[in-house]
Amino acid sequence: MTNQKDTICLHCTLFPPPYKACIAPFRFEGITKTLIHHIKFHQGNHYIRPLTYLLSQHLHQHYENRAWPEQLIYIPSHPKRIKERGFCQTRTMSAQLIKQLRQTLGDHSPTLAVPNPLSKIQHSQAQHSLSRTHRLDAPQSVYSVQGRVAKHVALFDDVMTTGSTIENATRLLQQAGAEQVDVWVIARTADKQD
Repeated sequence: MTNQKDTICLHCTLFPPPYKACIAPFRFEGITKTLIHHIKFHQGNHYIRPLTYLLSQHLHQHYENRAWPEQLIYIPSHPKRIKERGFCQTRTMSAQLIKQLRQTLGDHSPTLAVPNPLSKIQHSQAQHSLSRTHRLDAPQSVYSVQGRVAKHVALFDDVMTTGSTIENATRLLQQAGAEQVDVWVIARTADKQD
């Protein structure tokens, strides 16, 4: 899907993803790519607030005449990766995003699932170090769902590249009871190539 309101890209038209919508305000390039890399690899947590604020603005536009998800679930990092980085960037970003949404939506804001029902059960090579082909070939059973999943879920990740992680997690959430999954990401790659 594109980042334009109610516009579907050719790829998603030809090969519909399992999720209902993808809200991605930025392409993963330029300053956005730099800021996300600083968050992940250089403890640039001070960039989280402005990025999630901008995402929240796009979310308000998208859900202006639609029902908001009941629950926000983030793509988790494996405990080994969290130990290496000192934190899980998607958990930190999703917590900040919920805080911002509560300021405008109040009780109508999605709740942040605590504990996150989605967990990464198998350590894998960092996705940013893999080519598109290798990402698509990576094992799809690295996540599991344990715990309550709402009927309408927002699935958060910082970046969507090939979509394989998001699609795998969406299917798991649907198997666990989610009827609608909307994807929220800060950025996505510009196209489907390496």
